[in-house]
Amino acid sequence: MKVNVLGKIKIKFFSSAILKYIAMVTMLIDHIGASGLIFLMFNIAVSMRMYYISRMIGRVSFPIYLFLLVEGFVHTKNIKKYIIRLTLFAILSEVPFDMAFWGGFFNMQHQNVMWSLLICVIMLCGIKKYPDFSVIFVGMGCFAAWFIKSDYEYIGPLAVGCMYLFRERAVYKNVATAIIFSFEPPALFSLIPMNMYNGEKGKSLKYLFYFFYPVHLLALVLIKKILR
Repeated sequence: MKVNVLGKIKIKFFSSAILKYIAMVTMLIDHIGASGLIFLMFNIAVSMRMYYISRMIGRVSFPIYLFLLVEGFVHTKNIKKYIIRLTLFAILSEVPFDMAFWGGFFNMQHQNVMWSLLICVIMLCGIKKYPDFSVIFVGMGCFAAWFIKSDYEYIGPLAVGCMYLFRERAVYKNVATAIIFSFEPPALFSLIPMNMYNGEKGKSLKYLFYFFYPVHLLALVLIKKILR
């Protein structure tokens, strides 16, 4: 915990690693419901309740990932490698994503969340280089995500743009995030761990999230095939 000069405790004890683990666990719970796996595990009445609970818990994940993306962008020493990693895993994750949620190897109507994150990072590069045109870059990012139908579409770039531009103004950032995600109220609970971020990296495996995303999707597909 951090303590200020007045002796008041600031409740900021979550490192980026802890936030990443929270996002990963809530995403997994969400995907267990979204993939339909729950309906193969319980009777229909229980499955429906579990489905809605899992989806509500899962709403916490995406805003946290966007928050971590902004932090990663601000602190990364090599933005080109960052972009290459996201591109590589966006490609690797597409088939597992389509199999888990759309029942086939390829679906042009929906793209996995890695594409959303990639668009957000490219958008931030433009904002950083040409800050006077920030609104234009955010608009371009929103259009790109909507056009390719990546997960959450324009919500990702819009939220990342606000988180980045208001990163030194916590109140504005919180209000903007709350407004953007007001269409799914459970997502607002993500503001609690995000505001407990202590600015430290913490202990984490560097590529854990990158591999976890496609691997857990493949695991869901395999488990569904076994249970059918």
